Amino acid sequence: MESFFESSFGFTEEEVKKILSDFEIEEEIEDVKRWYDGYKIGDREDIYNPWSILKFVKHKKLDAYWVNTSQNSIIKKILKNSKKVKEELQKLIQGEEIEVYLKLDLVYKEIEKEEENIWGLFVNAGYLKVVGMTKDRKYILKIPNYEIRELFFEIINSWFSETKSLVSVNSLLNDLLELKVEEYRKKFKKITKEMFSYFDVGRNTAENFYHAFVLGILVNLKDEYYIRSNRESGDGRYDIMLEPIDKSKNAYIMEFKVYEEDEEKDITETLQNARKQVEKMKYDVELKSRGINNIYKVVYAFNSKNVELEIY
Repeated sequence: MESFFESSFGFTEEEVKKILSDFEIEEEIEDVKRWYDGYKIGDREDIYNPWSILKFVKHKKLDAYWVNTSQNSIIKKILKNSKKVKEELQKLIQGEEIEVYLKLDLVYKEIEKEEENIWGLFVNAGYLKVVGMTKDRKYILKIPNYEIRELFFEIINSWFSETKSLVSVNSLLNDLLELKVEEYRKKFKKITKEMFSYFDVGRNTAENFYHAFVLGILVNLKDEYYIRSNRESGDGRYDIMLEPIDKSKNAYIMEFKVYEEDEEKDITETLQNARKQVEKMKYDVELKSRGINNIYKVVYAFNSKNVELEIY
């Protein structure tokens, strides 16, 4: 797996703005920044992936041009088999940071022997970036941009295919988009029950798991929707938002809640609390400000393998 930094020094933000201006698409700078910025070389920040920038101006489409998931079998294997690494991945996909010890001068055999060495591989390859260090010398890491997040989405999708579920991702998403609520509910409950058993995810990480799992499925809608996670809107941060590229289509806001035994009498109350939060925090403000009015809220409540959901 060739490192991005072994092949190029990258484009600075000034260079990217000039390129976009030359191609008369300078208005795309904010989206381009989210997708391809995020790298750092020495003291220089805001370094863009040059391969992806050149591909973008050629195809005029935001996509994962650089990462090649078909060549990352060792990464998929370790991420799938290690519960600890998997939990950290779920945090990263949601935009959070993780704290880990790094070994940067390693070979593949060391990764297979000690699974947490995979973080050093990710940093060397440009799949994660260092944003700081703790007092006990742990590195603080995060995903640099949307393009790399696509890689992890694809890995999650590959896990799903290995469960041999009788429910297809496409049929599930079609039910959501066509507002076939009961069909969507039945299929989602079946899939999540299979996935929860398959990954043996603990109670304390359940919300992260479901969030990351749903994001991994929703990546299949990237040609029709802007998929956003954990961003501010209204008076808080929504879990997931699907904003349609075609504003005449439906938009979706998703909220995930795990049953709190000490505070809630049952999972139905958890579902009600999720709905109350969506309304109280006014998560739909961002969509309405962009002229989107067909907005549906999808709230999920989880108690171990039991799932309830509501679309309204």
